[in-house]
Amino acid sequence: MKLSNKTILILTLTTVLTSSIAFAVSPVKEPVLYFNPLETRQEKGDDSWRNAGTAGGEVKKGEAKPTLEVGPLEIPAIGLKADNAAWYTATRAMAVFANEAEDREAPVVNLENFTLGLLMRVNGPYFEEENIIIGIQTEEKVPPRAHAQVIRIWLDVAGKGIVQNVSIAQNVPEVQARHDFSNRKNKLNLGQNEWHWIHVVFESGTSVTTYLDGTEAASHATEVVWNPEHELKIHGIFTSNFEVQQRTCNCSIAIYRVYDRVLSADEISKNVRNSLAVDPAGKLAVTWAQMKRGF
Repeated sequence: MKLSNKTILILTLTTVLTSSIAFAVSPVKEPVLYFNPLETRQEKGDDSWRNAGTAGGEVKKGEAKPTLEVGPLEIPAIGLKADNAAWYTATRAMAVFANEAEDREAPVVNLENFTLGLLMRVNGPYFEEENIIIGIQTEEKVPPRAHAQVIRIWLDVAGKGIVQNVSIAQNVPEVQARHDFSNRKNKLNLGQNEWHWIHVVFESGTSVTTYLDGTEAASHATEVVWNPEHELKIHGIFTSNFEVQQRTCNCSIAIYRVYDRVLSADEISKNVRNSLAVDPAGKLAVTWAQMKRGF
């Protein structure tokens, strides 16, 4: 059967667009938490950041809301680039997304092994009392004040763009265990005004591994064993939660993901390189013109 030029043109165009879209949006599926302004169609007037992950829900603004920005985003070292990305930027102290324990719209997750991913940029020195990028913790506290299970990522005290401390702690009556990177040789130097991907992979009672831009930076054994029955329902983005929302991170966050399993090195590389959608619309006119000339 001989196909007409018009039919060949349509088939070729469909193939090109399908392959472009598949290549552009193929990160690892089913994170429990997935915060990305593009995925949730966030608008500048929104007072919450909706979770596009399987746990659903949203995290509301604190005293002030970080600023929604749209524009190009690039990590030249790994060839990652998007002309139309979106991200939130904290422009002053207390500009956070966070929730109190009684906020029942917030996501609830149960984790044992997990992978946490952040596409972020450090913008400059501290705001007043700033230190925490993200935090997830249980609602109940163990006396005198520690939460039963906590994940937090901190910046260094000088505000020079160094991820100094990844805290993964369990504080239950029979166990007081904390994996703390502050005394380990695995600090991630992000530099200021540079976009980077950070991944933290936690295998309960076994290891904590960090990746920078998809490449393993450090791995350590850990004695911390997590109990998946504990519900993590207090969230903070740019801080830990409302109680310490003055600790705003002077940074921008484009994507924040948490998976309830260990991702492999290959999966992390896939997430890093394929997380930014490439708009096929701009390619459509070029492809159409090129193919018409060809026929």
